[in-house]
Amino acid sequence: MRSILGKAAVTIGAAAAVVGLAAGNAVADPGSTPLRGDIVGVGSDTTQGLVQALADGYNAAHARPENWVASWDAFGEGLPTTIAVKENSNPATFTRPNGSSAGITALINDGDEHDIDFARSSRWVGTNPAEANYRFLQFARDGLTYATATTSNVPATKTTLELNDIYSRNIGNCVPLVKPYIPQNGSGTRTFFLASIGLSAPGTCVTVSQEHDPSVVVGDPNAIAPFSVARGWGVAGLKLNDINDASRPVGLPANLVANDTPPNGSLASIRVYDRGVYNVVRNADADLPKYANVFGPDGFICTEGADIITAQHFRLAEPENCGSHVK
Repeated sequence: MRSILGKAAVTIGAAAAVVGLAAGNAVADPGSTPLRGDIVGVGSDTTQGLVQALADGYNAAHARPENWVASWDAFGEGLPTTIAVKENSNPATFTRPNGSSAGITALINDGDEHDIDFARSSRWVGTNPAEANYRFLQFARDGLTYATATTSNVPATKTTLELNDIYSRNIGNCVPLVKPYIPQNGSGTRTFFLASIGLSAPGTCVTVSQEHDPSVVVGDPNAIAPFSVARGWGVAGLKLNDINDASRPVGLPANLVANDTPPNGSLASIRVYDRGVYNVVRNADADLPKYANVFGPDGFICTEGADIITAQHFRLAEPENCGSHVK
């Protein structure tokens, strides 16, 4: 597995000095097929870099033959579409789950085989009744906003109501000079963003793209796409923008936090949609030492993992929430 990238936390005032790609944008599958007893995860694109860094930290502190943590990315250029998730897995290879819902579904479909032990998720419990048998253990917070090119025709501040209008329109009535993109089905970012602007599905003016793919907006002055602040940090040509939630669809609850910092230094801070990020485990596994020592309130992630989380530009979960099944 790759080594942990830089650990220094970045303060709000230092945003303009951040240069280069974020650690959270690195791509790294496990370096070899995980062992049968390893704790293996799949799922969210949003947290794939963060969970990989946390796995590296945990594994460095726990020598073999203890169970290590292994995390398979959702997507990455050049990565194979099928993966051997664990030695002696059945089937021998799986289609790589691309996104939160895809990872959760793979975990559910695995039953009690433990070829897959956890799923990364950037959304809360969904409508599938089977998800009630799993614990969504919050371990960090993430800001979600809309991204544009650094030179863009799209205003640097949009209201929730305006985003609802852009993403609800259908062919023949599209918004002039705005090209909206949305992540693929199964993406937790897609689900959370649409819910945050008061929609369950996008209109036909919206184009589907890979989650957190900056190429769809970088260099295009009319493009707009949902983007994690942590994943967008330091990406050249990408601008993360401010959301004004004072104007939103009737009945839609407020869902903003104003303390995320954009990577481009153009604003002191930006208002974004606030969400928890989770590692999803079986109810029957959650309190077992093997899993609790990694994911639980007193486990590695919620204690020794704090510096890794902030170095990846995510925010820490509240102490009473970390490692707990709480939204």
